[in-house]
Amino acid sequence: MSPPDDSLTLLTDAEWLPAHWDTSSTVRFVRLAREQHGQVTFLSDEYLGPLNLPASSAVLSDLHPPAGGPASQYIFHSAFAASTLLARALDVPGISMGLKEPEILNELAEGMRARALSEEALRTVVQLLARPFASGEKVVIKPSNVVNVLAPSLLELDPGSNAIFLFAPLPRFLRSIADKGLWGRCWVRRLHALVARDTGLDFGLSAAERFELTDLQVAALAWLMQHKQGGELVARFPGRVRTLDSGTFLAERPGTIAAVANHFGLAIDEARAGEIAAGPAFATHSKEIGRAFDPEAALQPKTPLPIIDEEIAMVAQWTHSVADHAGIAIEFPPESRLLP
Repeated sequence: MSPPDDSLTLLTDAEWLPAHWDTSSTVRFVRLAREQHGQVTFLSDEYLGPLNLPASSAVLSDLHPPAGGPASQYIFHSAFAASTLLARALDVPGISMGLKEPEILNELAEGMRARALSEEALRTVVQLLARPFASGEKVVIKPSNVVNVLAPSLLELDPGSNAIFLFAPLPRFLRSIADKGLWGRCWVRRLHALVARDTGLDFGLSAAERFELTDLQVAALAWLMQHKQGGELVARFPGRVRTLDSGTFLAERPGTIAAVANHFGLAIDEARAGEIAAGPAFATHSKEIGRAFDPEAALQPKTPLPIIDEEIAMVAQWTHSVADHAGIAIEFPPESRLLP
């Protein structure tokens, strides 16, 4: 497959994925067939690069996607909450397609932070991502959690866009960080720095007090700030943003898929939702392609680690006190829940 000769193909063919945007207003594309989406964990260079995909580029001002297409639906999340699994489950040909963490949205979020993102760039990229692979399909976009800063702008683009805010309960999130060892602890410190800048929250801690925080305290504050982002979305877009915790999702897979489909306007009834829940999306690991996965096992309590478990319990209690002091609700409003 060779690159297209004009921008028309880039505009109309969903296989031409917008992979990168830069502030010089150039959009770079790679050609990724629908079946190839299942071979990659995320739509980033780390996973797309080894495929040596055909590539092309166009100047933003030359790209004018046709208006009136279906609105994108969104899965926003706070990391380690099975959001990739949910996006995979929504790969239902003829009905929906889940796009997993397009790197171009990370770049748009950085553009927003740098005050270099225009509404034209945002709208054009979203319209390109929303192109269906088949007539009647809807695209469900699962951005990276670092794109949460962009979530209000994404939902403002089209009143037909709805969203799920998917999160892991705090103790489970903290255990996920601990289980990932040094990598997880370094990652969450970078996340904390980013969401602190995005939300403007510092919790009144001095530089010395911040330095004294343990890794899991830093992780808890990052979780809390992302929780605040989710709460603000619920308040700003009542009815359009629903909340869901990862434990409920894994425990009630058919019901969750049916409820997501209803919220996103997807033609998936309860019977089809049950088929999806029993299908291959839930039999293999969402991030380690090919490795077996058992959603029931994922619900089981973690192997006890007394020292870590004690710290998690203490940090969770401390986080509730911090949240009360900062005026951040730990629980989302009951009416926002995807499932009762």
